[in-house]
Amino acid sequence: MFTTTLASNAPSPLYVVYQRRFGFSQATLTWIFAAYAVGVLVSLVTVGRISDAVGRKRIMVPSLAVLGMSAVLFAAAQGTEWLLAARGLQGLATGALTAAATAALVELEPNGDRRRASFINTVSFICGAAIGPLLVGVLIEYAPAPRVLPFAIELLLIVIALVLVARVPETVDSAGRFTWRLQKPHVPPEIRHAFLAAALTLGASWAVGALYGALSGSINRQVLHVSNHAAAGAVLFAFAGLGGLSQVALRHRPSRETMLLGAALLCLGMVLVALSLGASSVVVFVLGTVFGGVGGGLTFMGSLALLNDVAQPARRAEVVSAFSLVGYVALSGPVVGVGTLATHIGLERATEIFTVAVVAVAVTAAVLTLTLKTHQFARVEDDALMALGLDPGVGAAGVE
Repeated sequence: MFTTTLASNAPSPLYVVYQRRFGFSQATLTWIFAAYAVGVLVSLVTVGRISDAVGRKRIMVPSLAVLGMSAVLFAAAQGTEWLLAARGLQGLATGALTAAATAALVELEPNGDRRRASFINTVSFICGAAIGPLLVGVLIEYAPAPRVLPFAIELLLIVIALVLVARVPETVDSAGRFTWRLQKPHVPPEIRHAFLAAALTLGASWAVGALYGALSGSINRQVLHVSNHAAAGAVLFAFAGLGGLSQVALRHRPSRETMLLGAALLCLGMVLVALSLGASSVVVFVLGTVFGGVGGGLTFMGSLALLNDVAQPARRAEVVSAFSLVGYVALSGPVVGVGTLATHIGLERATEIFTVAVVAVAVTAAVLTLTLKTHQFARVEDDALMALGLDPGVGAAGVE
């Protein structure tokens, strides 16, 4: 899980390097970032739950190999097409790996302690998501071969993971007959109000995460005039790390309370980011990053917990699949729009428009959350945090 989330988040500081080398636009940069979300979505609806039938190791081993292929493509990249292919493969591998690894962690816990397994999963996710961009930012700034060395380290981690997984006992009896089918998301009519509130909350959160993952390096360099790649990696480290820590710290709070607090902090963070761009203030940008990171973490956790609360157990998987679909659309669509706008009206103006849209969505989600008729709201237990295998700086791909 650590290696997978590290790999998913690591390329972010490199996008501006690739952009200068290959000469593509902001719009193309965001398409490269979005290729990851497309890969995860394809993986979720095709192989996301296959490990339940064929075994965890039979999914994790080939998926780790695919993740290694993406690292090789990044290291050898000779153009935009290489980067698109690398990110797509990365998404395919992540969607399969996080679902299988999350389940395996629970099944392999020696005492059957789901909370402990969930906590390990959460910490692995937080560390990978935060350390990945920080490590790459430092390597770009201070180490030789900045476009190769990060992926060499990633490949080493993948090899170690493969060796360790090979030694792990299989936890699924795959002797039965397996029939493959597409995993179609569905939301029962009786919970659509709650689902809409949760989905809009998630959409705002992951859209902000995508903005940081794809364009924070460009914002640092073009608008704030910060050219140090290590500093850019530190911003992403703070955004992902604070989001993860807030989830751990407040995981026992009621879901609606967590969603509302997260939405308020997310809005405050984005308003500060927009103000920082107009004033070219690094301090205000960092402050906005702090609020945005914490708010993003809480909104994701609270919205997932709300769904776990209102969905019937027999329908929970398909509801969470629909929830994941919304998340990955939000991870790709809005940031591509920002990139396209930035090509025509500039990055600062495009980010300001994005901020207005995110605040509008978050406020709408908050109103829907306040008007929910459900009188009992789940506390965000550790089981809900097991879905954190999702991505970026943002979130998760293996929600089951």
